[in-house]
Amino acid sequence: MRRRDFVRAAAGAALPLPRGRADLAVTSTTLALHYMTWLTQGSWPFASTWPVLHDPSYPLPRGYDSDDPVIFRAHNEVAARRNFAWLWSWWGQSGAPGGDGTLRRYLDEDPGSPVQLLLLYEATGTLAVNREGFYNFDDPANYRRLVEDLAFLERTYWSSPRYAHRFFRVDGRPVVFLWVSRQFSGDWAAAVAAARRQAAVYLVGSEFGLELTQDGRPRVRADLAERLAPLDAVSGYGIYDPRYVPASGRLDAAYASRYESASRGWAEVVASVAPHARFIPTLQFAFDDRYVRPEARNPPLVSSVAEALAVSRAARGLIDDALGGDPRYRSVLPLVFLVSWNEHLEGSAIEWTDEHGYGYLLAAARAFRD
Repeated sequence: MRRRDFVRAAAGAALPLPRGRADLAVTSTTLALHYMTWLTQGSWPFASTWPVLHDPSYPLPRGYDSDDPVIFRAHNEVAARRNFAWLWSWWGQSGAPGGDGTLRRYLDEDPGSPVQLLLLYEATGTLAVNREGFYNFDDPANYRRLVEDLAFLERTYWSSPRYAHRFFRVDGRPVVFLWVSRQFSGDWAAAVAAARRQAAVYLVGSEFGLELTQDGRPRVRADLAERLAPLDAVSGYGIYDPRYVPASGRLDAAYASRYESASRGWAEVVASVAPHARFIPTLQFAFDDRYVRPEARNPPLVSSVAEALAVSRAARGLIDDALGGDPRYRSVLPLVFLVSWNEHLEGSAIEWTDEHGYGYLLAAARAFRD
């Protein structure tokens, strides 16, 4: 099979882009779980959650390395059984932990795995940040880095007969979540345009938040339409916001209600200000970075299995309404970014742990598979 024919065939199974009720061919939701790629044995003293030791998938000491082939296979077995995808943390072409070498080893170690990958582009580790905390694309180095990275991914993976079928696609294009695009400044739209000339990519920006106005609508930036113009979709990284964590530290009904209002509001706003763009719901059950970032003083957030299931069903309800043809939610894709599979340093992991066993894993699977 010729290279271009192979890539066309791989794209044929992609998630179609919904443009209206008549075009909706997807009846189930894809859960893309953030997959941490740079854990080492040295990471674990800073972890808030720990993988269960007696699970037969882990014939290892407590904790694990992200590059361990045993871990790759164990994680893929669970993801394949639950029909999860990975939102893979990619730290660039360098040899740094979580960099491209990890991705290559993962793909080559388990070439028969059906688990699909979306890439989370770790701008905080690949681009230069200025004093104000922005990633300025008037800096030629940032402009060049983004273009070259996406061209590299296209050349190495997305157009490769060996790897192309391993990547999740929307409208035939591999998905990349640009973290943290809300902090991009300068002419980043020109960099995106240049990158698109090198790679046919489905770009998702990070803008979603829980802040609401007094009338319950999401508070968005005044230039949101301009920000979304270069992108194909918008989402966020989880639902944790220290400003709204209740005194109990629980993901209670009030927090879940704020999340649902923000998600539904964002879906409507995106449809209104950027009709070309789509909204991808994001989800999370817990957060605790006290050990890795004690100076931040972020209050931890936890949930019971029932609370995790309730917030999952809020996301499921939004997607069901979109698939049912509700015009208010025509921007919503049947895809959820779930934080996280194994971000143990921030306490958000849903893989089996000492702290919550299989509870979060089952809550996610149950909410979207019933």
